[in-house]
Amino acid sequence: MPTATKPDSRSPSPTPAPPIADAPGPRAQGLINVFNQASKATLDKCSAKNFESCFPTAAEYSPEVLDNLRGQIVDQLDRTWKTNFDDIMARRNVVKLLNSLDQCIEDAKLRKKRAELSANGGPVETPVPPHTLTPSEIHLAHLMPFLEQQANDMNTKLAETQQSNNDLLSTVTAQRAEIEAMVRGLEGVIHDLEVSAQMMAKDDVQDLSKEIRDLENEMKT
Repeated sequence: MPTATKPDSRSPSPTPAPPIADAPGPRAQGLINVFNQASKATLDKCSAKNFESCFPTAAEYSPEVLDNLRGQIVDQLDRTWKTNFDDIMARRNVVKLLNSLDQCIEDAKLRKKRAELSANGGPVETPVPPHTLTPSEIHLAHLMPFLEQQANDMNTKLAETQQSNNDLLSTVTAQRAEIEAMVRGLEGVIHDLEVSAQMMAKDDVQDLSKEIRDLENEMKT
């Protein structure tokens, strides 16, 4: 008589979680794009036309020097911002964390779709026992709210940094315009002093000449 086979009551082995990609996913790439756009928009305001309006004298007599100075400032700002941004991304492991968030969201969407199919008479999906989930899946499930909050906070800080950069650029531009106006005013004062000195020297020479002539006349008489 054949022996009855007992059904296997053991839970299926957990499916290994797919590896997290090192390359930027949708959200990581979106964050990088936002930074690049904000950086470019800020640097575009530091145009040759704005520089010329702040330094009209230099623009008139040394336009090439002024444009070279502007290019150096823009390049230095661009390199510094990108270096700081890349350093923050690397230290906080932002790309992998956002890729993990993308993976969790896609998995949640797939589960929701399958559940909707089951509710509409489609193939019933057997619920996944929690104990069969991998440590990585459980860890990511708990991390999702935190990752979403971190992404929102980073976007907010990036927007604040962009506004701060715009304000700083406006302040620097205004200060440079004020300095240029002061220099022009000092040049005018120096010019007036030089003219006055020349007029005073001319009057002194005329007075001295008159005294000499008067003395000569007295000696003749």
